[in-house]
Amino acid sequence: MAMTATSTADADKVDGIEMAPLLAAEDCTKEDARALLAWWRALPRSDHRLPDWDAVDPVSLLPWMGWISLYDVIDGGRDIRYRLVGSHIAEQAGVDLTGRLVSQGVYVATPRLLLEHFRRLCARAAPTWTNRVMETQHGLTITHDRIWLPFRRGTADAVALWLLYLCRLEAGADRLDIARLAGLAHRDPGTGLIPVTLNPAGILRT
Repeated sequence: MAMTATSTADADKVDGIEMAPLLAAEDCTKEDARALLAWWRALPRSDHRLPDWDAVDPVSLLPWMGWISLYDVIDGGRDIRYRLVGSHIAEQAGVDLTGRLVSQGVYVATPRLLLEHFRRLCARAAPTWTNRVMETQHGLTITHDRIWLPFRRGTADAVALWLLYLCRLEAGADRLDIARLAGLAHRDPGTGLIPVTLNPAGILRT
């Protein structure tokens, strides 16, 4: 099935960086993504549209552990907090952002870019698939398929939490450790973060 953006608005730029198109999660063909989406759809909802995160048994997420991050939606999207960053994701990024606010900035992406991404996710309030590319200063690129699942908390049906899952890549060698490859010399001296470019124009990893 062809990958098509949900709207032309998804293809514009924020602070000069192109936004990743928001795609329907059911269109992702990766088996681990399909299994996670089936898990989300099977969760009880009572009379609500979204499942309640507080009713989720964490043990049921074991098949995807390590590659999951959780994001709290603050004041309807005024800000986003990294509630939990998966251990494998933190190792790959070279930093654990758990507890940090998106407004504080992450990597070289502007806070406005990421907050706009979450604003669009919350407007959809539906399982979403994105294809993100990261490029180090050494020119190495890593492509990840990502699945975003919305949850409520309590009786309100608004999105209160997002679950992000980084899909398995086709080959283990593709899980490049960008922190190691970029080298300590390229870390920001203030934050210790690795400078990367999101969705770089040009050649993507094939």
